[in-house]
Amino acid sequence: MKYLRNFNQKLLDTRHQKKLALEDVAMMCGVAESVVRSWELLEEDKRQYPDVDQLMDLCVKASIPLEAVLDLDTSASAERQLVLPGLDVEDDVMSPPDQLLKALAELDGSLETSLPTEEERVLLRRFRSCDAEKQTFIMQMLPSGFKTAGPNRKLKS
Repeated sequence: MKYLRNFNQKLLDTRHQKKLALEDVAMMCGVAESVVRSWELLEEDKRQYPDVDQLMDLCVKASIPLEAVLDLDTSASAERQLVLPGLDVEDDVMSPPDQLLKALAELDGSLETSLPTEEERVLLRRFRSCDAEKQTFIMQMLPSGFKTAGPNRKLKS
């Protein structure tokens, strides 16, 4: 638990700063209040820790930077590595709805660059409509770096 040694105190401080009750954190993380209480225990041998999903749910839903609850070097000279795209909550000037709109716009931009173009979709549909022999032939014609998937691989349309 190298990065969670002081998690209990950081969670408690953050919860008070954000005016969140144990119930609020429990709801955000999908756990019982007793679980959140066990995260904040002073006795190290009895303390429990959230799993990654619970930790991420807390940070995203409460607009808490991950660095705020982990034991990391947060000095000005340290490079920030844990900012989720579109969810940099360092800028508190924006209202939560504006932050969400900004995050969605950034996500949309990321999706646009990673989704296939219409031309690529047409090629994929044509490839899928071929029989196994033609798919094998097409795969053999591709450069070696493109041959990672078998010709009979089924993808959702």
